[in-house]
Amino acid sequence: MKQRLKTVMGDAKIWSRICGFFVPAVFPPVHIGILYYFWHKYSRHVDRHYCSCSCWDTVFKGTYETGIASYKHVYFNATSNSLKMWVLTVLCVLVLYECVRHLVSLALARSLRPSMLLLFASSLFAHYYSWWAYFNYWNDDFYSQWDHQLFFSLTEACSTALVVDLADSRTRVTPRKALGITGIALLHVLAAGWDQFVENVVQGRGFSHQVIRDVCFMVPDVLHVCVPLVLLLRSRQDAAGCLFDADVRRELTAVAALVVIGLYVSSFL
Repeated sequence: MKQRLKTVMGDAKIWSRICGFFVPAVFPPVHIGILYYFWHKYSRHVDRHYCSCSCWDTVFKGTYETGIASYKHVYFNATSNSLKMWVLTVLCVLVLYECVRHLVSLALARSLRPSMLLLFASSLFAHYYSWWAYFNYWNDDFYSQWDHQLFFSLTEACSTALVVDLADSRTRVTPRKALGITGIALLHVLAAGWDQFVENVVQGRGFSHQVIRDVCFMVPDVLHVCVPLVLLLRSRQDAAGCLFDADVRRELTAVAALVVIGLYVSSFL
């Protein structure tokens, strides 16, 4: 029996690590594939024999290749922004790996809340978009949207931290955690309501890729508003507790204040 348990636990660790590796590995190819579908008409043929990298500082090649270099599949300049892009990428991949590995381990142990798995999966696009935005801000030296994006990235990270915590079915669903997720999502919905979603989707002024992007932001936010409320309601009913007791009212007040302050801050970003 002990030997079988060790085998099961060993298989669980292997599968959790495989899934943890697979999710970060597949995102960029899927992303580039989608971009190619929408933007392939802007692509151009490159003759690799005659193409050159004239803006490349050649530091990482050193004596092997200096001056104007020949065609490279990937090349980078030895700058502080390159370092920032690399550190950010490593950090994001490691965090995503650990989150996926943790969720798969919970699933294999039959301790995973499906509702939280749904919320986590729906938030992946927003986190990936954040990484891609910062990568391009540093790569292009274009920072006009930095503060605006940072606001959404930080609040999204807080929400996902709560989701991952509640993904363990053994963790008690508290009003603070459930309403915290709902409040952040509601803030995103309202902020997007007077931002790009209305113009691009509701009014139909956006390009196809902008409409899909904004829908992929809005649908997860709506889920993050509704699912935690349902989960909290069920937990209160199971515990035979009052839905609007002092704890819930206190957290609702805090969430309302969070939304108002967040909307005020986002209006200046």
